[in-house]
Amino acid sequence: MAMKRLSLLLAPSSAASPASPAFLGFPFERSQLRNMGMILKPSLLFKDNNPFCCLHSCSSSGSYRHSKDKKGCSFSNINNALSAFNHMLHLQPQPSIVQFSKLLSAVVRMRYYETVVFLSKQMELAGISHNVYTFNILINCFCHLHADSGFSVLAKIIKLGFEPSVVTFSTLVNGLCIEGRIARAVEFFNDMVARGYEPNLHTYNTIINGLCKIGDTSVAAGLLKKMDEAGCEPDVVTYNTIIDNLCKDRLVNEALDIFSQMKGKSIKPDVITYTSLMHGLCNSGQWKEASALLNEMMGLNIMPDVVTFSMLIDTLSKEGEVSEAQGVLKQMTEKGVEPNIFTYNSLMDGYCLRREVVEARKILDVMISKGCSPDVFSYSILINGYCKTKRIDDAKQVFDEMVHQGLIPDTVSYSNLIGGLFQAGRVLEAKELLKDMYTQGHSLNLITYSILLDGLIKQGCFDQALGLFRDMQNSYLKPDLAIYNIIIDAMCKSGKLKDARELFLQLSVKGLQPNVRVWTTIINGLCKEGLLDEAYKAFRQMEEDGFPPDNCSYNVFIRGLLQHKDPRAVQLISEMTGKGFSADVHTTELVVDDDLVVKQLLGSCEVHQGEKKRCRIDTEKQSSSGNSGAKPGNPTCLPMMMHLEAETMPYTSYDATETDGKDAKDANERKEAKNGKSPTPANPTAVDSTPGISILHS
Repeated sequence: MAMKRLSLLLAPSSAASPASPAFLGFPFERSQLRNMGMILKPSLLFKDNNPFCCLHSCSSSGSYRHSKDKKGCSFSNINNALSAFNHMLHLQPQPSIVQFSKLLSAVVRMRYYETVVFLSKQMELAGISHNVYTFNILINCFCHLHADSGFSVLAKIIKLGFEPSVVTFSTLVNGLCIEGRIARAVEFFNDMVARGYEPNLHTYNTIINGLCKIGDTSVAAGLLKKMDEAGCEPDVVTYNTIIDNLCKDRLVNEALDIFSQMKGKSIKPDVITYTSLMHGLCNSGQWKEASALLNEMMGLNIMPDVVTFSMLIDTLSKEGEVSEAQGVLKQMTEKGVEPNIFTYNSLMDGYCLRREVVEARKILDVMISKGCSPDVFSYSILINGYCKTKRIDDAKQVFDEMVHQGLIPDTVSYSNLIGGLFQAGRVLEAKELLKDMYTQGHSLNLITYSILLDGLIKQGCFDQALGLFRDMQNSYLKPDLAIYNIIIDAMCKSGKLKDARELFLQLSVKGLQPNVRVWTTIINGLCKEGLLDEAYKAFRQMEEDGFPPDNCSYNVFIRGLLQHKDPRAVQLISEMTGKGFSADVHTTELVVDDDLVVKQLLGSCEVHQGEKKRCRIDTEKQSSSGNSGAKPGNPTCLPMMMHLEAETMPYTSYDATETDGKDAKDANERKEAKNGKSPTPANPTAVDSTPGISILHS
């Protein structure tokens, strides 16, 4: 019965091709046989007079006995193993198949899979019959070489009348997974179960891991129920595999449910379990919950490793919670876990996001004093921080320090400093640094082009910027949307709206679909020229094309309407607030100055001068506030009509004066981190941009 039902399990591809030689009854490539023959050289077989000196299961007299070592044989190198094998072949009486199995297993552990297949052939020629155990060893080797040949061994097992073991099936499932043939592995697994062969824990773990690799984590999680029904108890590896992949799929709540099931079955989580969950929570911005898990695992005497601590420190730093991050660092060192370069870089980046570059510099110094050498990325973070705070000379000093330490600046380092020099108006120095960058063999990437274009435009060198843009269009590196947006915005601001519109229309021809930012740029340009009807059409077309307006889009268009006394502003304000967006401080100022709009918003025929004055005072007070936590635009007379509690815009508003404190880019970086970037410090290429211009490409 076993042979009959197993015949249906064999893969169709297991049949030998006519061109393939039969080897132990299954197909194998001639080239592989030649390679195996080269491995086993006669000079190696007789190299050692006493080959059993390295074989645990032999006596000093050379007689072969059963090993008492449960781990079997071990050898210092393949030559000793081959010598021992040759000696065993010539012993009389011959050692049992069990002893040969132990030797083959030792060679497998050294990963000489082809050699094992060749040795098996030598055993067959010497009249030593294989058993299921040695066949399983062969299947394991073939699964690391070519899984279909493993199915041929399964056919051999059936033909000889042996009953395959669950290890046989598990190994074949694993071989298919190794080759990435997960669907075939699942099919074989299901057939195996349907025909009465109960998988063991290893088989389940193998197929669960394979399913997770191809993104079928929900199916993998469903196997937990089948395991219960089959009486196969999952272990920590089973749960860790599912939890980790659920977290990677951003299904943190589902992962926490599995975590609860795990604890309910009294299966103790380990550091991998907690690290996976914390990773998922950090990626979803739930750093408080991640911190709670850290405390929970330490309360259970499960020691976090450097990866666990560093991941939480990185998330806290990106969220601007550097005090919390410092607290975790303190816990880390108190537990005897040494911070690594990733830990320090994360904390430095957190301080730079808060513009606390002095503290960031202290972290670099501590890092060096602890014997942890900074890398190029470490210095790039600090250079970027100094450039953001307009401390260009300090940035140059750090750049020189990096070179003095023997590190070669990369494109990111150069781009950061070039951008800072442009912002400071030091154009000649920026160009000199660009030449040095070329000399060092670095080519321009999209970020560098963005910085150069933005810097030239800021300094009034529009023609040079346009020339650089044309050169880029003719090069192998094609402009992306961010770069097109820079040029379109510059054209609009320099009165070249016709050119801007033509460039905008070319985007689709070049395979680029305008996003909200690019649409907002062209809408802003149309408003400046008084083409409000066209701006209105563009605003609606943007949404029809699948890009609904965001907070900045509404504010830009509403300001354009208000500046031209267009009554559609009221409609747009109502629409904006209805979608949960808010007016920023600059939009609010225009509203307050427009009696008609205020009347319509308040639903009243007249507005008392006192109310209007109070609105203006509130707005001016908040506009001039240096407190980075202030929420601009919250006049007391319009709270019900406009949700004027805007947080910092996703990108700075067009033609708006930059406010003090944390700029919009910093806030956007933290939001991007909150939305689930991998646990690495924020890109140090970020540099400030003027309102309406992005000089970054994520």
